[in-house]
Amino acid sequence: MPDVEVPPRRPAPPPTIKPNRKWIIWAVVFLSLPALLPLAGAIIVPLLHNQVPTGFIEYDLPSYYAEGRAYFDRGFHILYANPYAGYNSPAIYFQPHTFLLGLLQQFRLDPGVTFNFFGLLTLVFAATAAILFFIEVVGVETRAKKLALLCFFWGGGIFTLWGVARALFRMHRFSAIFEVEPTYGWWMLNFGRNLVYPTEAFYHGLFLFALLALVRRRLVLSLALAAVACLSHPFTGVTLILILIAYAGVELVLRSGVVNLKFLIGAMVVGALHLGYYMVWLNRFAEHRSVQQNFQKAWLYPPKVFIGALILVGCLAIWRLAGSRFRPLRDPRVRLFAVWFVVVFALTQHNLVMRHPLQPIHFAHGYDWMALFFLGAPLLIAILDRILMMPRPLARNAALAMVLGLFLLDNAAWLVKIAVNNEFLVSLTTNQNGALTWLGHNVKPGDLVVCQDQLVSYLVSTYSPALSWQGHEHNTPWMDQRHDEVERLFSNGQTLPDWKRHGVFYVSPAAWVPPPTLTLTERYSNSDLAIWTTH
Repeated sequence: MPDVEVPPRRPAPPPTIKPNRKWIIWAVVFLSLPALLPLAGAIIVPLLHNQVPTGFIEYDLPSYYAEGRAYFDRGFHILYANPYAGYNSPAIYFQPHTFLLGLLQQFRLDPGVTFNFFGLLTLVFAATAAILFFIEVVGVETRAKKLALLCFFWGGGIFTLWGVARALFRMHRFSAIFEVEPTYGWWMLNFGRNLVYPTEAFYHGLFLFALLALVRRRLVLSLALAAVACLSHPFTGVTLILILIAYAGVELVLRSGVVNLKFLIGAMVVGALHLGYYMVWLNRFAEHRSVQQNFQKAWLYPPKVFIGALILVGCLAIWRLAGSRFRPLRDPRVRLFAVWFVVVFALTQHNLVMRHPLQPIHFAHGYDWMALFFLGAPLLIAILDRILMMPRPLARNAALAMVLGLFLLDNAAWLVKIAVNNEFLVSLTTNQNGALTWLGHNVKPGDLVVCQDQLVSYLVSTYSPALSWQGHEHNTPWMDQRHDEVERLFSNGQTLPDWKRHGVFYVSPAAWVPPPTLTLTERYSNSDLAIWTTH
């Protein structure tokens, strides 16, 4: 029998794993866990310093709780009034997530417990959206793609390396490593960082679910989710709807068939309603106009910031597109990522064409980073695949550690730093907590609190149904004026007509003596604070 030449076997392809529901659940849990590190620090660190933890990891977060309370405190209303605006403030606001917060408050749990339960819900929501979107546009069937998913969740820029380099070359001290990134990293300039912040997690989840629906050509659902995003947040809402409008325009010109004219018209209608609500309707009210002026800040997104945030994903995106003579742009999905980035980046640079910019960096929040990541993802996966095929384990593991370490360093360092030392953590002294607890049990909806302690004054509307004369530093109308009015009361006894009515509570330093013009009774006191009210 003649010899038969047997062809050499080809290496078996890597096993294909179609992610089922169980895999997705475990991926959500595993990839979400790092986002809980700052919360763990917010509970442990105050206890170590004999303070009372609130569960609020950042200054702005109690204000969302107060807004949720405002739907229900004086009987249920679908619109709420600014809880920091004082008497007779018009009920003109609605957001789906603050309404959910108000519903959760009906269980009468501690504000921190309620808010962080809400935070867990939004964390799972955003992580699920991110994983499903990643599976749709990239896939997770290989080990390299799974590692790329990890990079999408917790990849960042080079701010930590930049800070270390400055310290090594004695341009700055080592303790200032994290000062390179603006606001100590709280602008959250990549996707994973936003999972730490419950409201931003909600916005990012909506954003990704809306684009997932678009990619799957479920156009009505995409518009509906965009409308919810517009109701939820002015910055994310306008960003998302402009992406949908721009992408629809491009695809209609190219006649790709992925969208239709009805989708473009629907997106334009949602965009017009969004601008009408925020730019026309709300500006009819003087209190809102005052708050709006507080937010007209020139918080810019200059090159030294966006280069530090975007350089890793940006280099991959440019390398992939330019290296293939932009052929990937023939794919409608790749065009979506390109339009996504251009729209976000244009919004972050609107200070170049507007005389009074509106917080340009607020439009970033990792949205530009996400678009560049997906543009460069195939190249990242090819690099990871090449590393995983290296025959020598030591070299393979070293190269893998180098690539993953470069991607993950910013967020790993930031999460640990915030867990240990968070400049914006909200915690209370025992006496501050005592005063807020007393107010929570004794004031009624519609009562007013005048307080010199700025933290207690801010948290009044979170821990009680009362209004605060000076609350959140940006959400309080005419904040500078109100601050001066409170200081004049406790320094020389000067009062306002609005304070001389029933249901006004004064939270003063313990040694304060009320002026003769006020007939007050002391209702509570500790070694730092006293609470007074009219007879």
